[in-house]
Amino acid sequence: MDWSLVMSGIALVAISYSGYRSPERDVKGVVGWQKRLSELKAGADEKYFEERRQLEAYPPPKHMTPYKLKWVSMLGMSLGLAFILAAIFR
Repeated sequence: MDWSLVMSGIALVAISYSGYRSPERDVKGVVGWQKRLSELKAGADEKYFEERRQLEAYPPPKHMTPYKLKWVSMLGMSLGLAFILAAIFR
């Protein structure tokens, strides 16, 4: 049995499960980012040093929706399970 393949599969399943279980939490960050950046552009005070520069320099992916994140997570879990099965039945 190839233990490195088993451990890679388990890690992939574990990481993908969090996106499958609560995709709204990850997508909600995009909405909060857009809201805070628009507040700063309207003249609100920054909560910390160079907050606006950080928000403009490191934007989250705007294209991610809960539906897409759930499907990508399912793909990751399937791939992880395939890794585990390939390691067991080799």
